[in-house]
Amino acid sequence: MLRMDFNFAEIDAILNARSIAIVGASGKPGKFGNAFVLTQIAMGFEGPMYLVNPGETEILGRKTYPDLRSLPGVPDLVYITIPAHLSLEILRDCGRLGVKGVIIIAAGFREIGPEGESLEREALRLAREGGFRIIGPNCFGIYNPRNRLTLLPGHDLSTTPGDTAFISQSGGFSVHLARLAKSLGIHFSAVVSYGNATDIGESDLLRYFGQDPQTRFIAGYLEGTRNGRSLLEALREAARRKPVILWKVGRSEASRRAVCSHTGSLAGSSEIWSAALAQTGVIPASGIDEILDVLLALKHLGRRPGKRLLLVGGGGGLGAYGADLAGQEGLEIPLLGADTDTRLREILKRAGAVVANPLDIGTPLIPLPMFDAAIREAARNPSSDILVFDLALNFGRNMVGEEGLNQATDTLILARKESGKPVAAVLYSRACDPEDMKTEQALRRMRHRLLEQGVAVFPSMARAIRAIALANR
Repeated sequence: MLRMDFNFAEIDAILNARSIAIVGASGKPGKFGNAFVLTQIAMGFEGPMYLVNPGETEILGRKTYPDLRSLPGVPDLVYITIPAHLSLEILRDCGRLGVKGVIIIAAGFREIGPEGESLEREALRLAREGGFRIIGPNCFGIYNPRNRLTLLPGHDLSTTPGDTAFISQSGGFSVHLARLAKSLGIHFSAVVSYGNATDIGESDLLRYFGQDPQTRFIAGYLEGTRNGRSLLEALREAARRKPVILWKVGRSEASRRAVCSHTGSLAGSSEIWSAALAQTGVIPASGIDEILDVLLALKHLGRRPGKRLLLVGGGGGLGAYGADLAGQEGLEIPLLGADTDTRLREILKRAGAVVANPLDIGTPLIPLPMFDAAIREAARNPSSDILVFDLALNFGRNMVGEEGLNQATDTLILARKESGKPVAAVLYSRACDPEDMKTEQALRRMRHRLLEQGVAVFPSMARAIRAIALANR
């Protein structure tokens, strides 16, 4: 049975649901129905939340109803957490009541073979007949901090609304990315784990977030699709409006087998996907870390921020390494502007400093007045678009202490504001033993302050260079 045409209002009513029912809610720890109730309570969902289980009268101090028909109101959204073969009667009730949307968490549909595929077709038929839409099955659902709806398990996600959307065929990756993003200051308009995509799929969600005024950036994890033409049209349409980052798996034979058994999707060949994505204006990424790096680059450096880098750090080797990485990614390391060169030579009158691009300041952190003057001057260099500063934090902390790190942070923030140019900081530690946790804490504090003030922060030079290159696609 064909899916319905894209309808923004129908998807919006699900993502911004004002009331929900959880079918299969449970008071027994270890069950999906229990975990999901706990996550919604922890996040503080703002509307009525009805718990449905004919075997219980109260769960976590909340009244429980035997079925959907006994609810005091019709929920906008129904979460079905019971096994696949028990879900069809619930779907019939959803149609009778006029529910707007259903999320089916359970696996056991198309991905297990013909029997599950038949069950999934019947679920879709009931949705069409009942006039509601389905997300899933085999998914974790929706995380939307605007109404405090959350994924399973998503009790510790941020409650701050943001401007980034993430769509994912994998439930695990949807939660993983949302958790990591929280520590990087990346907040979401919504995250949608959509699983088998029997009804609402990747093309619908791309179109939705492409039109959603709350969303500036779209990222996605994709295993495969059942309608390649529709997907490419949706990608092209969304990428014309805002940056789209896509992680496509299923490129090797083993990966394609895994994709088929996971969500029952058709992965397609690596060559076909690479060619198709190149035509749509989508930014390709590989892995959760790379998606987050690109999002940081887009947020703090901008789309196509420029390819001319000025690399700064303490040590000649790291500059040579960074220059090699930049060359491999099609970025440039231009000569310093003549005036900048002259002024930096006046500032860096010390043994070990090499005034050039890459700029070697001699040690990870030099005397702070000299560091301040050099970084602010380097940021203004007219022949470069972006300043990239490298700091091994344990060495820097040993040299200038916590207060010195705070002052260095202030300098990077000031350089960003004064120059009007993007600044990226590469922060990492070479101290990895349990007793070195103070260095790790200092790194996290420094990263947090820099990100708050618009300086992109990366954990390695390789990831910084790669993210800048992808942001320039």
